[in-house]
Order: sequence, then C-alpha cells, then structure tokens
Amino acid sequence: SLSALQRLTCHLSSRGRHATGRVTTAAARTRSSAMVAKAQTADAPAPVERRVLRGVIFDMDGTLTVPNHDFAEMYRRVGCKTRDILTEIESWPDDERKRANDIIHEMETEALATMKAMPGAEKLGAFLDRRGLPRGLVTRNVQASVAHFHTNAWTLPPFSPALAREFKPYKPAPDALLHICKRWNVPPSQVVMVGDSAKDDVVSGNRAGCVTVLLDTEGKWRIGSEDGDEDGGNGEDATEDNGLRVTNVLTGEMVPHFIVNSLDEVAPTLQAHFDLSAPENAPEPATA
Repeated sequence: SLSALQRLTCHLSSRGRHATGRVTTAAARTRSSAMVAKAQTADAPAPVERRVLRGVIFDMDGTLTVPNHDFAEMYRRVGCKTRDILTEIESWPDDERKRANDIIHEMETEALATMKAMPGAEKLGAFLDRRGLPRGLVTRNVQASVAHFHTNAWTLPPFSPALAREFKPYKPAPDALLHICKRWNVPPSQVVMVGDSAKDDVVSGNRAGCVTVLLDTEGKWRIGSEDGDEDGGNGEDATEDNGLRVTNVLTGEMVPHFIVNSLDEVAPTLQAHFDLSAPENAPEPATA
C-alpha cells in the first residue's frame, strides 16, 4: 500500500533546474515520518513499484474551472480569522453566520457568470472515460454551483458522485473522498485526488490515503525537506492558497505525490507511474 512505501513527488516542469521536459523526482517521502527526504535528481530517481489506480476525484474551483473567485476578498469581507472560513463561521452566532453566508453566496453567485472549464479538463475527462475510470468531484462550493458547472461549462457526462459543501465535514477532512471510494468499492490507495489547493485538496487526499496530485499552474510551490531546505529555491515566500497567505514551502500533510503545471500533464503522469484499470463492477457513467 502507499502507506508502506516511499511517496514519490514529481515535478513536470520547464522551470529552473528541472528544465528537461521530463518527469523529475523532487523528493521522496515516507508517510510514517510525514517529512520530505532530501531532493534527488532525475538521473537517480527513487524506485517506485507500479500499482493500480481505479478512479480519480477532482476539486472544482481552480482545478476543473479557471480560477475566478477572489477568496482573499471573501475572507476579508466575512472577517474570517482562521485558516478555514466555512468551519469558522459555523461556530458564530446566528446573525453573524447569516451575514457571512450571505456574503459567500453573493460572491459565489457572481463567479458563476464567468465560470469556464480549465484548459485540458475535458481532454483529461475523456481520457478517463475511455479507460473506464470513474470521475468524482469534491468541492467546498455549493451544489448549485456544481449543477451550473455541469450545465454551462462541461460537455462530457457529469462527475459522479459530485459532493459539494452540503456534504460535511468539508475538505480538508477526508470524509467526502472516503465516501466516494466506498461508492466505487475501491480502496483509497487506488484513487487519485487532483486539486489546486495544498491545504484543502492535498491534505484531504493524504488523510484519505489517496494518491495526491497538486495542480500548480503558477509554479508557486516548493517542496520542503527534513533539514528545512527547499527544493529549487532560496528561502520561503508568501503565496495564496484559497484566500490565505501562506508560505510557499510544502511540508507534512501538504506534500503531494505529484505536482503538475497543467491538467494536460495529469494523464501522462499517471500512465508513467501506475497501471490504470477500471474497477470491478464499475459505476455506469452518468448521462450528460
């Protein structure tokens, strides 16, 4: 299982010292230590057993769709003081919680007008459909936004299951991912979680025991290491992750198995490292 083997983090990147156009090993990590080992070069990759993957779960906003939410402004307007706006406002008094939810609803509704699919999203979806691998969706947005996405920004059969924030607890809790794995009758170690948020998507996927793929279209993330160094960088910088200003150095639960710069890189990455196989008694694709 993944928990018993080294976890491989790969960069598909044309940036910096990884300007090779190849999959290169950024770090090897064991789940037991929850730390990142020292960087290895593409000439000496860590050995990894090929294993079976039987399904893929996606985040929606910023992963399947082009980013169009101003999460930082949402946090500011709501007055959120913690790392998780949705969980924080649940503890607020009724009137304050209603005000916060009204602001979130207003901003999410405004974003629907400019929602469009991320480049490469439908190509990747079609690839998975041809292989018979089910596609699931887990988002912290509402179910109405998921329905809008399927109707207005997606031409393939819809994702199923597609769980929004009506399903609790939210990411980074692993519950939604585990629910989908159970529905598919597939162990989490044979499922991939793809998302653009290290703190929500990667953490939830790692907690569930899935393979995790971080979509980094801006090239902003670095991999931390045991001795505190960063892979390919000279110190920490601030970046934004779903509205929060955080360090750009990934450590602990935020370290994914793979980092890709576009959705076009997901299929070749999975093909290079795993055997893709439809699950037994695979669910029938939902009709468009």
